[in-house]
Amino acid sequence: MTHSKSYVVNKSKGVDGGLYLPRGPCGDDKFRGEATGDYMLDLLERMSNYRIDDQRCSLPHPIHHPQQGMREGPGKPPPDKDETPSKTSSRNRLEEVLAKPGPFPQVVLPSTGEYWDENTTDADHQYVNNNSNNKFETDETATYYRRYFLGNEHWTFFGEDEVHGPVVVSHKREVISSQENFRVLLRLKSGTHHATIINLGDKLTPAKMVKRLKEELTVERFHPVVTPEGPELILAFDEHVLKNHFKFGLIYQRFSQTMEEQLFSNRDQTPALKEFLNLMGQRVKLRDHEGFKGGLDTQFGQTGEESMYERFREKEIMFHVSTLLPYKDNDPQQLERKRHIGNDMVAIVFQESNTPFAPDMIASHFLHAYIVVQPIDSCSPNTRYRVSVTARSDVPFFGPTLPPTAIFEKGPQFKEFLLTKLINAEIACYKAERFAKLENRTRSSLLAALVDDLKTKSNEFLGVSKIPETPKVETTGNKFREIVRSVLIGRKNPEAAGLLKKPVTNNTNTLTAGTPVSARSKGSGGSSGARTPTSSPDTTPNTHMALSESDDSSLNSMDIDGHPHPLNEDSDTGLESMSSAETPHKLTLQCPLCGGNEDGVCAPHADPETVMRQVDTLKHEINKLKCDKLDLLRQNVTCQREIKKLKEKELKLGSELNSASKEIIRLQTLLKDLGTGQVSAV
Repeated sequence: MTHSKSYVVNKSKGVDGGLYLPRGPCGDDKFRGEATGDYMLDLLERMSNYRIDDQRCSLPHPIHHPQQGMREGPGKPPPDKDETPSKTSSRNRLEEVLAKPGPFPQVVLPSTGEYWDENTTDADHQYVNNNSNNKFETDETATYYRRYFLGNEHWTFFGEDEVHGPVVVSHKREVISSQENFRVLLRLKSGTHHATIINLGDKLTPAKMVKRLKEELTVERFHPVVTPEGPELILAFDEHVLKNHFKFGLIYQRFSQTMEEQLFSNRDQTPALKEFLNLMGQRVKLRDHEGFKGGLDTQFGQTGEESMYERFREKEIMFHVSTLLPYKDNDPQQLERKRHIGNDMVAIVFQESNTPFAPDMIASHFLHAYIVVQPIDSCSPNTRYRVSVTARSDVPFFGPTLPPTAIFEKGPQFKEFLLTKLINAEIACYKAERFAKLENRTRSSLLAALVDDLKTKSNEFLGVSKIPETPKVETTGNKFREIVRSVLIGRKNPEAAGLLKKPVTNNTNTLTAGTPVSARSKGSGGSSGARTPTSSPDTTPNTHMALSESDDSSLNSMDIDGHPHPLNEDSDTGLESMSSAETPHKLTLQCPLCGGNEDGVCAPHADPETVMRQVDTLKHEINKLKCDKLDLLRQNVTCQREIKKLKEKELKLGSELNSASKEIIRLQTLLKDLGTGQVSAV
């Protein structure tokens, strides 16, 4: 009779819910080896599954799926958590429709008005495409520079407007029917404007031309672009909105499916779906694919083995087909699939049979438009497709327009219509409120960078270090600001430093002013000068004085309210204090050299050379700051490249981890077989 040796193991529970052996010495090395081998393999397998669980989002709790394979934690909703109101609303609407006799509508919109349906939209608001051809609805002004200006004699100027910011204008002379005209292309951060101006005999300057197109522009002086690299830079800016790569989702919906989890859990491809996929594009092996990837992994197979790809009118399209993306048995939400489809702007919903679809049943911040396709007599010579289009309320209508019946015969014409509709849908989604703000912000940054590049390269080509300042009109306000600026800069003159000390009255409303000096200017030694006398401890900074600066300066105002530096310390800020006990908040200046009643520096004591030296020093500091800005941008690009490399490394490690998991499973099976064999032998 054989007696088997049994062990009592005191295991502790870890934070991940797993059981671990206690650390420390153990008297039986054989026992530790057997126990550690079993639980270590389980631990490694569990850790390989936790990587995707950390990305799990909080979606409605699945009803028809068991809880196995999902860990307890913040990524998983508690068992008693109900569905969100929007999910419950869409599901209830679809179930109500399915409870009625068919046929069912393709799209069921929410009652809140968040979406529109092209088939049910009023005729007054419906998009009308007068062109029978399927045409892309791209921004035509983005192609005007290449079409009308590039390669032809033209001029380009740039300037700065106080309200609208950077301005770049291109114009060329044309003669149409013996009439001289000027074709003008005006670029602002709000958009590009194009017009043809008739020359009526007066001299049209760039300032007058932009006034014709945009009356509210106040810029008076423009600088010409003389660098040979100018056309290339301008062309890159104009055509940055043109896209040649698109990615669209393709979701498969079976009959009576009313939940998002059900849509992303479909695994099989029916003959009708295969027929539709073969019509829309070509099936490619991702490992061998060299075209547009659409965010899919073409090296390590993390996003499946195959996908659908198509080249259409010099544009590349990659489809994120839900049934071709990886499927996880222990993930009811199928995050690997939603990670790609949920980040698309437009998706096709292919319905196997007549069943309703609700656009709000899929939770996504990016998906804004759906094209619902339903086959009729599939896999037959008379195959047709019924199409419906729905999008969010802030997405404008896009073409080509659906025919009255919204039914198409299978063939190249239907493919051309659908691909054009998909591309125009994504272009229209960029005009939605969420994406329009991002696009405007990007355009403003690119336009400012374009002006800086044109200015820098034009100066390098001409061999000058700077562009002359734009002369300003001498108004009373500007003259006062220039006088104050001269006083502030003149205080740095060592000869006048001893004459600037003024008695200060004991008044809490005493006015103080000072020009801020950056740490760079102090460290560089360019702003060295005599120390100014300390001000009275009773002096309180209570002045806000805006000084108009030149367009080249990033410092457009000087705010003295709540000055961070104490006034009883030595500083290089220029004018330290001015007082007026009888008229608080009123700035009264006297000549710092003669003490006269004339505002600012009187004419006999003004020193233009000193002022110009100080101005040149400030401009030099500004140029240094701009160089630092360019260095930071280059560092940002370098960091982005490093991030990309790290992501590729992460994918590679993930692939190795999957291989290790498979090897672990194989070893587990082998261990079980060996254990069974030993027991049988005993």
